Amino acid sequence: MQDHTRLNKIENIGDSTLSPLMQDNVIEFFDWAIINAGGFYNVEIPTSGHYGGDKHKLRLVDDPRYNSGQVWEGFRSNWVWQSGLASATQPNTITKVKPDAGTYPNAKNYPGVSGVFVDGNFQPASGAGTYAYHIDYPNGRVVFDTAISTTSTVTAEFSHKWVDVIRANSDFFREVQYRSLRADGDFTLTGSGDYSQLAENRLQLPVIAVEMVQGRNLEPYALGTMSHYVNTDILFHVMAEEDYTRDKLLDIVSLQEEKTILMFDSDRIGRNDAFPLDYRGMVKNDALRYPELVKPSGESGYRYGGVSGSVMTFKEATVQVSDAFNENLYHGVVRMNTEVIT
Repeated sequence: MQDHTRLNKIENIGDSTLSPLMQDNVIEFFDWAIINAGGFYNVEIPTSGHYGGDKHKLRLVDDPRYNSGQVWEGFRSNWVWQSGLASATQPNTITKVKPDAGTYPNAKNYPGVSGVFVDGNFQPASGAGTYAYHIDYPNGRVVFDTAISTTSTVTAEFSHKWVDVIRANSDFFREVQYRSLRADGDFTLTGSGDYSQLAENRLQLPVIAVEMVQGRNLEPYALGTMSHYVNTDILFHVMAEEDYTRDKLLDIVSLQEEKTILMFDSDRIGRNDAFPLDYRGMVKNDALRYPELVKPSGESGYRYGGVSGSVMTFKEATVQVSDAFNENLYHGVVRMNTEVIT
C-alpha cells in the first residue's frame, strides 16, 4: 500500500537521484574499460618525443596555491593509478606490495608512480624529509611538501590514460590544449604557452564527455507495483585532434549497445570515505577499482540497490559526426538510450 504522505522513490532528499548516479557509473565504467583494454601509455626513463623533448621530464608549475618549486607536472595529465588490468601490457606500478597473499586487491602492486628523480637522485614515493611529496594523479603532478630548487631536473616514470572521460557540464569545453601528446614546444616553457594554464583548466584530447539528456520516459514494469522501466538518453561527446581517433572512439562507444553494466552507489561510497583518491588526488592505500566498487556489500563493495538487479543497459545507439571545428578539432556524438528498472 502506498504511503500518501511520502515522496515516491525518494527516501532522503540529500541522496543522489537517478541521473547523477547514472552519470557517475557511465563515466567510471568507460574510464575503467578503456584502460583495461590497453588505453594508456607507459613513460619510461628515458622516453623521447617523436617531435623532440623528453616525456619523462617534469616541468615547474606556476601555481599560486603553492610556493615556487613545489609543483612539477608531466606533459600529460590523468595519470593511471589502477593496476591488475586485463591488458597484456600493465601500467607502471609501485613496487610496494600488500603483505597478505591472494588475488587482487589483496596481493596487488600499489598502482602509480614508484618515485621521482631529483637531479638524478631517486626519491621514493614513501620518502620523508626534504623531498617528501605526493602524486596528484588526475592532474599528472608531483607536489613536494616543501619547495625544492626551481633549477632542479625532476624526472619520473608514469603511465597516462589515452582518453579522458569526463562530465559534459556547462564548463567542460575549457581551454582546449592541442598537441598534448608532444613533449616539445610549449611544454618546455614556463609562464607562457598552452601549459601556462593549470592542469585542471586544460582539456587534453582525446575526450569523451558524458551528458545526461534532460528528458525521460517511464513505463510500468508490473501490475500492482510502483516499479518502472526508466529510459534516459545519454550523449557521448567525442573530441579528438584527428578524424581517425574520433571515429575510433565513436565506434568504441556505439558498439556498447545492448551492453549491461553493474552500478555502484556513490552516496554510500561517500559516506564511507571509500573514494579511491583523496582530496589531493593521491591514491589511498586500499583504493578500490571499478570492479571492486560494483561488488555486493557482502564482498566489501558498494553495489547500488535502487534499481532491479543493480544494472543499467545501453540501447539504441546512434552516431552523428560534425564538421571539424578547425583543422585540429574533430567532434562527433553518440546518442545512447539507457534503461534501468526502479
